[in-house]
Amino acid sequence: MKEETNQSLDLFSHLEIPEQKSPEPAQDLPLLSFSESISAQEEGPQVEGTPAPSPQEENQEESYGSSFYEEDDFLEQEPLEFVSTPVNVSERSEELEPESMEGTPDHIEVAVSTEAQSEDTEVTTTSETSSSEEKPSAPKRKREERPKEPRDSAAIFLSLSPEQARAVQTIHGPLLIFAGAGSGKTRVISNRIAHMIQDHHIPAGKIVALSFTNKSAKEMGERVRKLIPRNLLKGITLSTFHSLGLGILKKHIEKLGYKHPFLLLNQADQEGLVTGMLVAQKLEPKRPQIMEVLSKISRIKNSGEDYLADMRTSMNEGDLLAASLFHQYQDTLKEQNSIDFDDLILLPSKLLRQFEEVRDEYHKKFQYFMVDEFQDTNPIQYEFLRALMGESDNLCVVGDDDQSIYAFRGSDVSLILGFENDFKGASVIRLLENYRSTDIIVSAANSLIRHNLSRRSKELFSKVPGALKVKYVERGDEKDEAEWVAEKIREEIIKEARKGSQIAILFRTNFQSRPFEEAFRAREMPYKVVGGYNFFDRKEVRDLISYIRLIANQKDDASLLRIINYPKRGIGSGSISLVHEKAAQNKESLYETLFRVCESPDFIPDLNRKISSEIYNFVNLIEKAKKKFSSSPRLFFALRELIADLGLEKEIVLEEKEEKVAKARIYNMSELVNMLAFFEENNDSGEKPTLFDFINRLAMLMEDEPNDEKEDNRVQLLTIHQSKGLEFESVYVVGLEEGILPSGRATVEDQSVDEERRLMYVAMTRAKRHLCLTGAANRRKFGEQLASEPSRFLKEIDPETLDWLSNEETRQQETSDFLQELEKLKIG
Repeated sequence: MKEETNQSLDLFSHLEIPEQKSPEPAQDLPLLSFSESISAQEEGPQVEGTPAPSPQEENQEESYGSSFYEEDDFLEQEPLEFVSTPVNVSERSEELEPESMEGTPDHIEVAVSTEAQSEDTEVTTTSETSSSEEKPSAPKRKREERPKEPRDSAAIFLSLSPEQARAVQTIHGPLLIFAGAGSGKTRVISNRIAHMIQDHHIPAGKIVALSFTNKSAKEMGERVRKLIPRNLLKGITLSTFHSLGLGILKKHIEKLGYKHPFLLLNQADQEGLVTGMLVAQKLEPKRPQIMEVLSKISRIKNSGEDYLADMRTSMNEGDLLAASLFHQYQDTLKEQNSIDFDDLILLPSKLLRQFEEVRDEYHKKFQYFMVDEFQDTNPIQYEFLRALMGESDNLCVVGDDDQSIYAFRGSDVSLILGFENDFKGASVIRLLENYRSTDIIVSAANSLIRHNLSRRSKELFSKVPGALKVKYVERGDEKDEAEWVAEKIREEIIKEARKGSQIAILFRTNFQSRPFEEAFRAREMPYKVVGGYNFFDRKEVRDLISYIRLIANQKDDASLLRIINYPKRGIGSGSISLVHEKAAQNKESLYETLFRVCESPDFIPDLNRKISSEIYNFVNLIEKAKKKFSSSPRLFFALRELIADLGLEKEIVLEEKEEKVAKARIYNMSELVNMLAFFEENNDSGEKPTLFDFINRLAMLMEDEPNDEKEDNRVQLLTIHQSKGLEFESVYVVGLEEGILPSGRATVEDQSVDEERRLMYVAMTRAKRHLCLTGAANRRKFGEQLASEPSRFLKEIDPETLDWLSNEETRQQETSDFLQELEKLKIG
């Protein structure tokens, strides 16, 4: 492993950059006869591309990157999305708040060097990127929040378990702490830091503790500050990898040939750079291709030279293109005196490897190292860490290979599994007591994760007694599943007086939230979709609804303006302004004006022939869709055809740089088709439902938002990735079917099944007292109801800990419960 991690990425080979050329102007398309086309029902040409989102869309709707879909979402944002504007690091360092780079709402707190503080400055381990100017308006932390007296070490150790105490007391040399779910690792980390400073008299400035998110680094800092008097904390470094890297670059980037100040590029800047490179190769790049290139370049930077070599021999055209542009991209960045987010790890590592004076500075500065969530480390971060450490072996890493769920981001679980090979003689401590969950839940989770072969053998245990077994309930379909879960949660809240905030519904991907949202709305139960948006706020859903509304009502100008250029048709704001003016003059809707343009291309003289042709194609598509919706035996058939005619699936695949994100967005469209199918099948009016009926139903659902005033009383809906590090009294893990969990792309050959099993393990270990697993016997996909197979993971759970109720058994039990309640009423 050492040999692999020492292979450095050569990012700065100087290549000759081709001269950039502008693309040739597009040729006008021949304008066809509109009336003939409508009668003959001819198809218009397909137009590919993606419009730039309006400011309203950017503010109100979801940004589709891995931040929302985690893996799908969850989690931290992709590096390309962290900084919204280019920043001059020297003159505008106050704008480079670490949360901009880590993608979380919390301000990370990073070390301030001792020299930068006066004696009376209260140490709050603030960001290295903060402005040096005093900000009087900023609230100061109250002094009483910090202990004035040294902590009682003896009392602290008495409150710890023997293994926790051993972890806190092991200070020197390499230390690997396997911290199982719910084992109190944050308490151990904070007390270990306090013990090092107060009891071993290690200067705080010699300690660096690294994490992966602002939230975890902030929590670490808060806990340590509660244990140590402020005068002992000067100089301590509690940081994310990227914030620490930025601090190093601010001091030494000139050694790499950059000038100071340098710019940290945002996504738009990166897109412009790649666009110019593609145009120089006489390509006509569209945004999906640009985003794919940037995504692959980021993956190269986070994976290393071997990954680049694999891409160069790939059969995939996208891989070959990105590999061919990689060094040119890096060279161009340097020419522009700019870096991107990934360079915050790569360039500091390069400085430490190539410049002895930089190595000496940080090897003298830092002597004790800690890394939290070590199972999430990727090879480039590990190389940076090793370069920072030098010959020191005072490294403590804390993690759990059974909770490694971020392989899609480049995390390498083999780093924690191979730690003892890299650091011979390392101490290994296992924190195996789970203080969170009942013994039955812990036993069930153990029996599942035991099926992973590439793991460190360990068995968690719990002393928390539990009478309830884990329950698996199968329902008829996803709507039935959501209704059952919502009803059971309502019973918990009423009968057990449980707060909604202590109940969570966990799902594999965000598209699964829709039926649960609808079930909660129907019961007027408050809920919260954590880290995301409600189903109807998602861009592809709103776009499709706008098409439906315009097809039903051609006077809906708002819907027309939303989708007239999606998929992209080249109808810009200037052309739309001309249509607006003409419509206002004639006191008619925008669509009526567009229809007139189709009948007479000269109706608006200033519109060029190309735009008139695209308007014709748009109106033609809407007119055909009107006929399909009115003549189709089922409305959802026509909606499926509309999606196909628009080419939305292909459009989304081209837009998204990650396949998983594209699939999630396509599933969201499928969910809207499913809603229409359900609506038709469950119509109580006795008449055939119309498109207007469905639109009115959607309007009610979209307006009838749950009451958000009582923030602490809302049931939590979140993905499993988003649940990492959280705990709830009651947990429902839903959608346990093959193709969902595990996901359809999981195969034994590439070990992704192990990753999916770890994901299931994380979900199960979020529960404290009550754990219920659910699935559907049938699930709709684009309106068609298909049989589902229960997840293989259910069969891996020890049957002694699991009550399994099939759909039929559940219905029988409900009938029995109903009869018993009826009998009680008769007796009463």
